Amino acid sequence: MMDWLSWFPKELQVLIMAGLPFVELRGAIPFATLIGLPARETLILAIVGNLIPILPLIYFFQPLTERLYAWSPRARRFCERVQQKAVEKGDSIRKYGAPVGLFLFVAIPFPGTGAYTACFAAAFFQVPFGISFGAIAAGTICSGLLFAALSHPLAYLFH
Repeated sequence: MMDWLSWFPKELQVLIMAGLPFVELRGAIPFATLIGLPARETLILAIVGNLIPILPLIYFFQPLTERLYAWSPRARRFCERVQQKAVEKGDSIRKYGAPVGLFLFVAIPFPGTGAYTACFAAAFFQVPFGISFGAIAAGTICSGLLFAALSHPLAYLFH
């Protein structure tokens, strides 16, 4: 993947990486730090890159999964596994309610609790679009600040 991304300017590489599932900003920020982008630019690019796919994903998640279920049994099993993971990790949503729970779900950086999984959880718990996006965006910003604070001091050890 790194070879494919090397064709793009560094800023676009970070934006693309932050928008990828499983990588998100938690992988894009350390990457940007290691390739030498300034902290402020890294943070903005990673947050924007992570939020770009979230808007349509929240809005179109339900119709998309219905089509995937009908189209392919393999896609159905994949979506069900991801949704199950979101539900298992969705204790914060049940405990604190949708806005605070989704925020904590994204802001606290545990494996499998990024913005993509939060979209699955929001759809499963039928959280309205505005509340979902606001809480996920706030959690993404908080997570980005945390990762940027950790990544940039550590980058000086590796240069």
